[in-house]
Amino acid sequence: MIELYGSSMSSSGRTRWMLEEVGLPYEYKRIDARNGQTKSEEYLRIFPGGKVPALRDGDLVLGESMAINFYLAEKYKPELVPSNLVERAQAYQWSFWAITNLQPDLVTVMVDGMRPPGQQKPEAVASAKARLQPLLAFLEHSLVGRQYLLGNRFTVADVNAASVVNLARQTGLLATLPNAGAWMERLAARPAYQRASKD
Repeated sequence: MIELYGSSMSSSGRTRWMLEEVGLPYEYKRIDARNGQTKSEEYLRIFPGGKVPALRDGDLVLGESMAINFYLAEKYKPELVPSNLVERAQAYQWSFWAITNLQPDLVTVMVDGMRPPGQQKPEAVASAKARLQPLLAFLEHSLVGRQYLLGNRFTVADVNAASVVNLARQTGLLATLPNAGAWMERLAARPAYQRASKD
């Protein structure tokens, strides 16, 4: 059986979502990253990279949630990965755009919102939101007349990008973006998403 090593409030969530989408039985092994468990000798024997998530599938141990998601989709539900070269490149584009451009500033906004009064950093949040505005506008424009990122077909790109855009939804940054908001609501209604989000 596949084993997923992960922790709450980490990129493990997008991999759990993908596991639910492909319909595989798996064992979710919680790792307490905040208390240093990812650096323990026991965990480093499993995944020397010392991060979560990590996936074990037979002899394969793989890290990095985006790579894991592409692996799971290609191996177990290939219809989630476009066979057309151009569409596959677009799936990579959306996945890498989300994690490299969008995620760092969204994390800044989200983490600051959890800080107690007096410890918040309004200038850092204002800068992050200014950088996020054109990125989210690009997403909004790209979803005009589309149900999903690559048209009217759900793909691995939707899982990868939406797992990041969900932070924008949680922090209220999609309030004025109806296309992006509707896309996120559509994805959040998927049974696989709901199963992965239970705990």
